[in-house]
Amino acid sequence: MWRSIGTLFTVALLTSCADSSGLHAQARKMPLPAQSAAQWNSNWWESFHDRQLSDLIATALTNSPDIRIARARVRLAQRQADISGANLGPTLDTNGSAVREKLSPQGLFPPPLGGSVFNLGQLTLDFNYEFDWWGKNRAALNAALAEVDATKAETAEARLILSVAVAQSYFKLQSDAAKMAVAQSMLTEQQSLLHLLKLRAHSGLTSDLPMAQYASGIATLKLDIARLSELDKLDRNAIAALMGQPSTAGDAIYTTADAAPTLPQVIPADLIGSRPDIIAQSMEIKAASALADAAKADFYPNINLGASVGFQSLGLRRLLQSGSEMATVGPAIHLPIFDAGRLRATLGADYAQYDIAVETYNHTVIGAMRDANAALISLQSLRLQTQAEQAVVTTLERTRQLAEARYQRGMEDYLPVLQAELPLLNAQQTRIDLDSRQLAETLSLIQALGGLPNIKPVKAVAYGK
Repeated sequence: MWRSIGTLFTVALLTSCADSSGLHAQARKMPLPAQSAAQWNSNWWESFHDRQLSDLIATALTNSPDIRIARARVRLAQRQADISGANLGPTLDTNGSAVREKLSPQGLFPPPLGGSVFNLGQLTLDFNYEFDWWGKNRAALNAALAEVDATKAETAEARLILSVAVAQSYFKLQSDAAKMAVAQSMLTEQQSLLHLLKLRAHSGLTSDLPMAQYASGIATLKLDIARLSELDKLDRNAIAALMGQPSTAGDAIYTTADAAPTLPQVIPADLIGSRPDIIAQSMEIKAASALADAAKADFYPNINLGASVGFQSLGLRRLLQSGSEMATVGPAIHLPIFDAGRLRATLGADYAQYDIAVETYNHTVIGAMRDANAALISLQSLRLQTQAEQAVVTTLERTRQLAEARYQRGMEDYLPVLQAELPLLNAQQTRIDLDSRQLAETLSLIQALGGLPNIKPVKAVAYGK
């Protein structure tokens, strides 16, 4: 038997006419930057040392439908890989049939057998095994396993996007709360100024013009406070939605306007190779390459070994009696000779799909490097702006202290103190905006990199300080 299989195999190899020459992939993967030695931390939010933020992200990752869908896709890919892996092994089936048949008297068998009615029974145990000499089934399994890895990376990408979105809304809520606190202070100061000016105007020490100016400023501040109150509610609603909770869940989030989160001092931008969407696309390339290998194996002969043992009889009563035994064994061969170009078209399509996967990967890498570099440029600029603004705040604080000292000594009334307070509060508002922008750019960099390395953070300047 095995000599017959060898003969069939040799004949098939010599006579096969399907040709895959001239078909190949064209795209090339672009290289990634050299990787940093920093240890990667996928739970990047831990670097901010904010327990409330960590709890909010944990709730979102547990309840989000997007995350559950992504995990279900991983399970689906794993089951499909199991199906592909099963094709590498043999199959063993039990089959039975019972047929009542009438033979034609004008057919192959003459009367009295022709024209008679009888029962035909059969019970067999069937074995089949496909020889994977060309690696078709192994390539299909490799493609399925690569898809499993791709869906796992896509789950990590969904996790990253969701966690960054929660952090963005959370820090925006904190920033808006800090702006609200400063706006309330400015409103109080302007109302006090207006009161003093009214007293001075009543005594004939000043005109009505300054009062009109401060009255206009008070109206503007009340408008800003109303707008910030609206933003506070919208921020809380956004966080609740991201957590998969009712909108009332956002009401429980407390604001810490005097305690800014910690920021990493240095973030290396050469870690984009750990970005989940880049990993996922790399796995898609691997899957596309394996599918092309499987398609190329179709150009070669396919040989199966089949065997069957069991019982067969005319009349069901004798089916399991001695003498009803039957057995068959032998190879089956499929030889592609002419298919009107179907095999070449299939392989060409698989190579084109591989090229698409490679170019999509290249596009993702270029976008990641662009986003990471843009965030780094903005962070560097914002740090310089923050330092300059802090110098302004320090100077105005000194001016306010001097005015307070003159008031305490009885050299001035309280008006210069209030007048010195307003520029200081305006400068603090600017500082809050710069801190908020730094956080936003840090989160953009985190998303561009796919997380954060385990690096020691430093304390940022507190909101409103």
